[in-house]
Amino acid sequence: MDPFNIVIRRAGKQIGLNIHPKDDVGYMVLFEGSLVGEVFLDDTGKVWGALTARELLAGTYPNYPCDESVDCEGLLQEQEMITMIGHAIATTMGMSAAN
Repeated sequence: MDPFNIVIRRAGKQIGLNIHPKDDVGYMVLFEGSLVGEVFLDDTGKVWGALTARELLAGTYPNYPCDESVDCEGLLQEQEMITMIGHAIATTMGMSAAN
């Protein structure tokens, strides 16, 4: 599946994220070319997990973690943001939880 873009709002500011589907449930999240982490959705589009770039780098991911900018820092550590990102992915992918 091809990468796609989503836009979320954080602290009143629009943030564009690039999403790279990894497999049937994982979606790598990038901000301005830097890895933010990965969000995991079930087949209905509900978020069941998320890992930050720092957690993922222990695995086989490339070493381009999110910087410490205000826009990027903690994006996948805040449940509200994880839910918002998951909903935007599910909507784009046409999953039933987004409808």
